[in-house]
Amino acid sequence: MAEFLEKELDEPLLSEGSDNSDDDNGGLGGVFADIDQQMLKSVLEEVDEFYIQQRVLLMEAITCGCVEQKNIYDIYDKTTMKKILIVREESGAVNRVCCNPNHSLFAEFYTLDESGAEMGAPVMTMEREGCDCGSPCPKPFIGCWACGEGCSHKAMLYQGDFSEAAKPGNMKGAMRDKAALLGATVQPITGGGFTPVLQIMERDGDDNEEPKLVQFSAMKGPTLFGGCSELCVDSVFGISKATDDMGVDEIKTLNIGDFAEIQKHKPDTFVGALREAMTDSDMYSVSFKEKETSVKQKANVLASMILIDYMFFERDNDMIRSDYDGTTITCCNCFCYGCICPCFIYISHHSG
Repeated sequence: MAEFLEKELDEPLLSEGSDNSDDDNGGLGGVFADIDQQMLKSVLEEVDEFYIQQRVLLMEAITCGCVEQKNIYDIYDKTTMKKILIVREESGAVNRVCCNPNHSLFAEFYTLDESGAEMGAPVMTMEREGCDCGSPCPKPFIGCWACGEGCSHKAMLYQGDFSEAAKPGNMKGAMRDKAALLGATVQPITGGGFTPVLQIMERDGDDNEEPKLVQFSAMKGPTLFGGCSELCVDSVFGISKATDDMGVDEIKTLNIGDFAEIQKHKPDTFVGALREAMTDSDMYSVSFKEKETSVKQKANVLASMILIDYMFFERDNDMIRSDYDGTTITCCNCFCYGCICPCFIYISHHSG
């Protein structure tokens, strides 16, 4: 691992005018040619299994989510357990507190030097538009029935960083930077019914005026997840190769998991169980079954993992919550056409 992190690349990833062929650049094409984050390319080329740990945020844990802090994810090479990337959320404080987990946000990916310190500006940025307090609020009904654009999840992945003036969600569905576009993860209409489905897309070609997104894989997740079930079972999101013309019904017939797999892991220690019960901090692994997966595809799958964390596992007090009237114990959550419906037991604090 240290060898490829130390490796210096003196040549540009692609010269100007190169086509988007699956050459030694892993099918990356001209999208990364304008930036010098060779470290990111090296990491994604060499690693096929990633381990992701979401940091415990002390103030958020103490206040049981009343003070919602920005998420931070540490990404490791699962084989060597060396930290290779950090992902930091950027979002408005009011939106994050009032509209979490469906608020608009940026997830910024940083590479690290040998000491583990972040290197400069973000090398990739994912944007998830959501429901916000006041303007712009691009998706006011996100998290409800996935019956249209305004209530379906979508995350766009771009190379590099955005300007300081950029705010999550202020483009209201428009493409933020056509030249920097890498791909997208899209929740289809109906969301997959009772089985959550996400379509993962990559940029096809180097047309900066009208970049085209094509579906290269599809993800299928569990119907039941979250709540107290997080203490007992892993939540597995299988990913299969898919063609651009495949819809939800065809995706469900695929051999899901033959391309890649995302797992949200159950805790294996008592301390881990306490962390799971009292915080939003989760642990994931991302494994690629095909060793020839391109850099661009790996980048989009990692971004989709960040998206599913916000979609399914960022609910405050998801296992147990209590107030003056009673205590609610959530056994698990059920996915239903885009909605997340808790299956719970309610215990009243008052007799009679």
